[in-house]
Amino acid sequence: MIKGIFFDAAGVFYDRHETTRAFALRLLRERGYAPRDEDTPGQRHERGPAEREAMRGALSPEAYWDGFLRRRGMASERERAEAVQAILDHTHKVYPLPGGRQALTGLKARGFLLGVITDTMYPLEWKMSWLAAAGVADLFDVVACSTELGVHKPDPAIYRNALQQSGLTAAEAAFVGHDARELAGARQVGMATVAVHYDPDAQADYYVDSLLGLLDVPIFQRAAIGS
Repeated sequence: MIKGIFFDAAGVFYDRHETTRAFALRLLRERGYAPRDEDTPGQRHERGPAEREAMRGALSPEAYWDGFLRRRGMASERERAEAVQAILDHTHKVYPLPGGRQALTGLKARGFLLGVITDTMYPLEWKMSWLAAAGVADLFDVVACSTELGVHKPDPAIYRNALQQSGLTAAEAAFVGHDARELAGARQVGMATVAVHYDPDAQADYYVDSLLGLLDVPIFQRAAIGS
């Protein structure tokens, strides 16, 4: 019954050697600023109000990171401006995860519509440039981006927007991701779920060890076009 496959972006097609948040915290430590309790290494990061606002496009990334630094004691406006620029520069340092283009090309050849459902606090153009660096940006038919829509995963509205754009029902679509909460959000909407590069607590209908493994998922053997 599957006609369309929708993907998360970061952590699926590309990654960073150091997360942007970890980079920002390291920058603070190197400049002598003490971390906050929620900055403990290894602790699962929970999005705070400011980050959720930025994900919805209600707060610019510059303003978000400026506030992030200021709340951790960086009082100098000039120092914060320099640090924010360093953080934004870091966001562009992505590397592709293996097999992305080959997997998507194979799925598209089988007749599947392909889309992205992505959370970000950055402009859509940046997100697409990172997908381009991973060699897959040109293969997507639909993009649902949190900063463009004003809503982020796991809110059902962002998944439903992607479905609406594609003209598909939830039963005709699958979501491929790594984050346990985002996979749960897709499942709540009624989409089939496939986990790749996944969190230890991720729950999905199918699990694959690599992007190329998507070509072996039973529901992805061929698209149900015209059914």
